[in-house]
Amino acid sequence: MSLLIITILISAGLYIYFDITKNQMLKYVFKPLTTILIIVLALLQQSEVFDLYGFLILAGLTFSLIGDIFLMLPTDKFVVGLASFFIAHIFYIAAFSSGFGPFLDLEYLIPAAIYTTLFLWVLLPKTGKMKLPVIIYAFILMIFMWQATGRYYYLAQTSAFYVFIGAILFVISDSILAYARFIKSFKLSSLLIHTTYWGAQIFIALSI
Repeated sequence: MSLLIITILISAGLYIYFDITKNQMLKYVFKPLTTILIIVLALLQQSEVFDLYGFLILAGLTFSLIGDIFLMLPTDKFVVGLASFFIAHIFYIAAFSSGFGPFLDLEYLIPAAIYTTLFLWVLLPKTGKMKLPVIIYAFILMIFMWQATGRYYYLAQTSAFYVFIGAILFVISDSILAYARFIKSFKLSSLLIHTTYWGAQIFIALSI
C-alpha cells in the first residue's frame, strides 16, 4: 500500500513538472494515470464484498477521472469538466451520508456557507457567462464540505477524519483553480492546485 502511494506521488509530481515545462504529450499521460492509480488504491481498500460506501467513492473517483481528462484537453472543455466533478461530488455526498442519512445540523454548515459566499463575491464579477455553472458548482462543493464534516462528527473514526481532510483539500484546490482561471494565474498555481487535489483524492480513497 505504501509503495502504491509513493507511486501515486511520483506520478503526480511528474505531471506537475510536465505541466510547468509545457510538455503536452507527457502531461496527457501522467494526469489520468495519477487518478487511475488512486482508483486502484481505493479498490485495494475495498473488502471482498463491496459495500455501498466503497461503491459510491469509486463512482466519485471515476467521474473525477473523466473530469481530469476534459480539463486537460487542448480545446476548452471547462464546463464539461465542471459537470463531471459536479457528478463526482454527488456520489461523494451520497457516500458521506450513507449509513446514517444526510447530516442536517446547520451549525456545521455555517463556516462552509460563509466561505462560499465570500469567495463567490470575489469571483463572480470575473466569471462572465460562466456565472451560473460556477454558482451551482460552488453550492454542491459547500454541501460536500458540510456532509464530510457531518460524517466526521457522527463517526469520529480515522476513516471519517480522512474524509474531512480530503474535503478541506478539495475546497482549497478548487478555490485556487477558480482564482487562477477567472482572476489571475500565478507561477505556483499548478503545483498548489494538483498537490491539494490529489491529496484530497488519496485521503478520500483511504476512507473506504
